[in-house]
Amino acid sequence: MKIFRVDRHAGQWFAEAAEALRDGESTPAGVLPVRLIADSAAVRNDRPVFVPDFAREGWVCQLLVAVHIGRLGKFIAPRFASRYISGLSLVGCLTPDGETHPDALTDSFDGAIVLGEMLPFEPAAKMAVTASCRRLQDHAGGECDETGGISITRVVDIEALRIYDTVALISRYTTLKSGDIIIPAGVGVTLPAEIGMEITGIVDGRCVLTYRLK
Repeated sequence: MKIFRVDRHAGQWFAEAAEALRDGESTPAGVLPVRLIADSAAVRNDRPVFVPDFAREGWVCQLLVAVHIGRLGKFIAPRFASRYISGLSLVGCLTPDGETHPDALTDSFDGAIVLGEMLPFEPAAKMAVTASCRRLQDHAGGECDETGGISITRVVDIEALRIYDTVALISRYTTLKSGDIIIPAGVGVTLPAEIGMEITGIVDGRCVLTYRLK
C-alpha cells in the first residue's frame, strides 16, 4: 500500500499541474507537491494513537479527505479516473502546526496517520465534514469523564479537491495499485493534538473516524 498526500488546500491548483494534464506526452517532475507516507505509519480506525515525545508540543491533528484506489492503473486519463477509485474516507494526520518543511520522519513515524472507515465513492457537488475532539479523563476501573470539546464543520466542494486530476497526475509517475490511498488536498479541519483527546470525524452525518491520543 502506498499513501500519497498532496500539499495543497482545496481550491488551490497549480499552473504546472494544469499544463501537464493538457500535455499528453511529457510530465516534468514537481508539478504536484506530493509526500509519500509509509504504510507502517498507518493506524486503523477506532484504535489508540500513542503520541511520541517529539510530537507532544506544537503539533495538531488534521482531518483530510482521502480516496482509495481499487484497481491497477498507469497513465490514467482524468475522464477515466473514477473507474480506479473504490471508496472515500477521512484520515487523521498528526503534523507540526503551521507551515513546516516536511520530512520522512515527521510524515512516517508509527501512528502518524489514522485511516477511517471507507465509504462508497459517490461523486456529489458537496459534502459536510465535521471534526470534533473531547478530552477524556481516565479514572480507576476504566471509566472516563468528558471535560471539554471542540467541533468544526466544513462544507467541502468536491470539485475543488480535483480528485480525478490528482489521480491522473500521480499515475503518470507511478503505477497505482489496489489498496493505495491518495489525499488530494487539505480541507481546513485542524484540531489540537493533546494526550487524552478523542478525535471524531463525520461525513454527511455518518461517523467514519474515531481515535484517542495516548
